[in-house]
Amino acid sequence: MGAGVIPFTVAGGKVSFLFQTTFSGRKVGYLIDFGGGLGAGEDFKDTAIREFVEETETMYFADDERQAYRTVERVKRQIPIVEKLFNETLSAHPGWWCKRAPGNPDNPKIWRTFFIEFPYRDIGKLNREWAADNTGRFRKRRELFWVAGNDLLDIYDNAPNKLWKRVRQLEKAKETIHSILQSKGNPSK
Repeated sequence: MGAGVIPFTVAGGKVSFLFQTTFSGRKVGYLIDFGGGLGAGEDFKDTAIREFVEETETMYFADDERQAYRTVERVKRQIPIVEKLFNETLSAHPGWWCKRAPGNPDNPKIWRTFFIEFPYRDIGKLNREWAADNTGRFRKRRELFWVAGNDLLDIYDNAPNKLWKRVRQLEKAKETIHSILQSKGNPSK
């Protein structure tokens, strides 16, 4: 069981969705959500919130990304920030999440990915911090990408293998993306 989040933002009059890529492991080369397995005592939402903060190494909401790094205490301090964004988005749009297709009926995948509105952040600064790390400050090198809503729909339609399998296996992902684009004044094609 697990959960993730695909943040989105409205900037420059368009809706964009935030993904990450990694430079090692089995997910190299894919657009990945921010997610992982449920921790002790966590529900889907708690897991998605924690995973975002951990996987961005606490940089996304840091006052100074040059000083950010992941510790248990820093993660705990940022969780309420992300939780507030989840609560705001889901109170207005409770259906903006998707289940993962169950797959094998004997061992179904139980997964939820939430689409949550985040404030825009210049991710170039974060990407430069990851690229410059030669001291082991970060657990894993990542790179973040803002993907325009219509481009994401095009990927789902024409190049789904660019998406990490749990992202491409999300049931009703395209419908959810369309709903977000319509709601935020950026209608899809």
